[in-house]
Order: sequence, then structure tokens, then C-alpha cells
Amino acid sequence: MESMKEPTSPTPLDEESGGVYAAAYPENKSFFYPAGPTGVLLTHGFSSGPSQMRQYGAFLQACNITARGVLLEGHGTSPEHLRTTSWPDWYASLEAAYFELIGFGCQRIYAAGLSLGGTLSLHLAAQRRLDGVITINAPIYLPSFIKTAVDWGSKLVPYTTKVFSDVADPAQQGVQRGYPRTPVEVYRSMVDCLNVVRTELAQITAPTLVIYSRNDHIVPTPNSHHIYQQINSVSKKLVVLHRSFHVATVDYDRGDIFARTLEFIQQHGGLEVRGLTDR
Repeated sequence: MESMKEPTSPTPLDEESGGVYAAAYPENKSFFYPAGPTGVLLTHGFSSGPSQMRQYGAFLQACNITARGVLLEGHGTSPEHLRTTSWPDWYASLEAAYFELIGFGCQRIYAAGLSLGGTLSLHLAAQRRLDGVITINAPIYLPSFIKTAVDWGSKLVPYTTKVFSDVADPAQQGVQRGYPRTPVEVYRSMVDCLNVVRTELAQITAPTLVIYSRNDHIVPTPNSHHIYQQINSVSKKLVVLHRSFHVATVDYDRGDIFARTLEFIQQHGGLEVRGLTDR
């Protein structure tokens, strides 16, 4: 169990440790941790990479759960590459990983995503059969002025600079690797993605675990409440994290996320899963 500390504020991003291009870091490649017949798709957030999900995946594998860390198209290379992509390309990466787990022989498949990865996981749940969905600080709407600002801003400023890493735990701030700058015009596609998924929430009936950080400086907490209220899952749960910022999968509450994910999978059909006391 992590020692409890009260979050203070976002930490400035150090380009040498966490903000340089993801291509320089092997931890931002997609990963596959094979184990038993239960599989989980782990999807990172916008302009970041699988480094946000590796500890998560290692925990699941130790519980005899196969973990597939998805690398979304346009990520793990360069901001210039990301600029040429749109949200259907990102979703295609997740869907391809879904079929890979089927091909591997997974009989139960769950999707867990951080931030935009959570939103894409909801879209997958609306399109494909899943045994469960876990969203962590997932956005589902943005203020209407954002897209207008993007339309105008992309003509003047092609890239925005990331100025902080939203992780409360100082020891974990270098773990997640993302781009130091993001193409402004790609935000337009992210807004389009949210608009589509928002209309699909009522179609989602798979068991769902919605997790959010009280101190998230990126995605306002009402997003998770909206997701929880609008999905039609008979089995759904809303969980608040009190010690973590946006990138909660590497932050103080990561152990709680991992344990709740294991419990969720055990409660909803996971096969040959080892519990914490069995490892």
C-alpha cells in the first residue's frame, strides 16, 4: 500500500525526463503480457503512450490476466505524425488489439483506458462485445468554445506546449512519457470523438467501473459522473480517487486502481484469475 500524501499542484514537465518524443523510450511501445484466458486491453491517453499503463499490465499478468497495452496511431513517434491522424485512426489501433486478444484465445475480454483511452474503450463497448469496461478520468464532453478556439488557433499556433505533468507522486513523474507539444488541429478530432461517444453511452450495457480523480487538472470530474449516469449497464460503479491527479495509473492511487480492477474482473466472469492472496 502506498503511503498517503495530500496532493498539492501539478508539477512542471521536465523535457529531459518525461516530455521528449515517445519514440526515444522503449516503454512507450505497445506491449503484450501473456497469461491466462482472461484478457484486458489497456489504452493510454491523448499525446502520451503505453508507459502510462505498463505497471497496470504487469500487475494484471501477475494475477494470470493477459494484458495488451495499446499504442494508438500517431503516438510513440512524433507530434508531426500525430498531426496526420484523427480519432478513427486511434480507435482502429484499439479495435485491432481487441481482435489480437481473440486470436490469442482470450475467452473474456475487458477494456481499461486512461483519459481519451477510456473514451475510446467506451466506443469499443458500443461496437463490440466486451465483458467489462473500466474508465479512468475519461472525458466525454468539452466546453463548446473549445472547438471554435481550435479552428482559429490552429491557423495561428500549430502546436501547444505541454507545461506540466499531472502526476502528484514525485517518484512517478518521470514514468509516463508523452509529447512535449501537441498539434492544435488534432484537438478538433478529439472533440469529434467525444461527440460521437456521448451519443453511444445509452448503448453500453457491459459492466462498467468508472474511476475519477478528485484533483484532476485536465478532465473535470463531472465527465465521469455523466458517463456513469448515461450508460445502461445493470452493473456499474463510480469510484473517486483522493490522492492522485489526472494520470492516476502511475500516481499514488495506482494500487487502488489495480486492486479494484482485479475485483471487478473477478466479479464479472474473469476466468482462471488469481487473487491478491493467491500470488
